[in-house]
Amino acid sequence: MTAGIAAAIVGSSFLIWYLPQSSSLGTLITPPRTELEIINDVYSQHNIAATNIDSKFEEWKKGNVTASDMMNQIDRDRIEIQNLRKELEDARPAQEWQESFDTYVKALDSFAKYLSAMETEIQSGNKADSQELDGLKKEMQDYLNSSIAAMPFDK
Repeated sequence: MTAGIAAAIVGSSFLIWYLPQSSSLGTLITPPRTELEIINDVYSQHNIAATNIDSKFEEWKKGNVTASDMMNQIDRDRIEIQNLRKELEDARPAQEWQESFDTYVKALDSFAKYLSAMETEIQSGNKADSQELDGLKKEMQDYLNSSIAAMPFDK
């Protein structure tokens, strides 16, 4: 009888250790992300992409980055923005978060337009300051501010 109890304890210990280690079962244990976690992750990744492309664009204007490198970065950022947009659209947030998520999608759309305008500037070789880029950047920031303002926090 003692051997049976010991076997049960060892078996249970093994299962407790093994189940979290298993990739397919381990994901079932992971709690769902909250709306705030989702939008924070998207914001962080978007902010990194925007900061990096702006920095690289300034380096291109100075002649330190090639047009080809810029075009490759723009292509990568477009894919990143599509993925972030999809993440927001697939999230199915609670109703009180929907406006914030929808407005953030508009910010990502503005960033995509910004990337297209930047691509046009690079293709034309225009290294002068661009009112169009400035306007699109402001539009994106306005949507970001609206998205943040729409977050359902106690105010």
